[in-house]
Amino acid sequence: MRDFERPAGRLAALPFHARLAYTIFATFTLAGLLLTLVLAHDMVGVDGHDVRAYYAGERAAPHAVPPPHGGPDLELPVEDTAPPVAVPMARRKLLETTHFHLFSLPIYLLVLSHLYMLSRASSRAKTLWIGAGTLGVATHIAAPWVAAYAPSIGRAFFLVTGTLLFAPMLWMCVAPLLEMWQRMPPAAKPAPTPPPTREI
Repeated sequence: MRDFERPAGRLAALPFHARLAYTIFATFTLAGLLLTLVLAHDMVGVDGHDVRAYYAGERAAPHAVPPPHGGPDLELPVEDTAPPVAVPMARRKLLETTHFHLFSLPIYLLVLSHLYMLSRASSRAKTLWIGAGTLGVATHIAAPWVAAYAPSIGRAFFLVTGTLLFAPMLWMCVAPLLEMWQRMPPAAKPAPTPPPTREI
């Protein structure tokens, strides 16, 4: 904790093992952020196209029955209610998802914020990025509930909060890494002190 009482911009001057530990954490964070993109694409699409279907459930669009091979065309009535292609997410699963994210995302934000506070970024930039990360965590934890109970705005809310979560965490991870492993300038040698003069 003493490092936080000293002037900022000491990342490259940290002991090797401290830099190694921070780098390992940041590397796992980058892997987690990449996996988040893959998982988001698999669940709802990176553009959020399937947010409504995944969280709130969605019914298939009515379609005509193709005619059988070699037979006459049959005109069958189209049902008013098509079978669902996705069921709404159960409240219990929403609670479990929120519980997991509520205990994991703030910890990552805490560690990345501390790491970023050691950087040479200005005080204003630190406040901005940590504040954006906090807002992203809070709103993205709420995103599944918005998608489930207000599906009309779920997609837009999911995309905005996901970006607001992803961008600050990515920056607060990458910026300290780049600064931490930059080559330190050689320390300036102190000027030699002149010998004391004797009075005659």
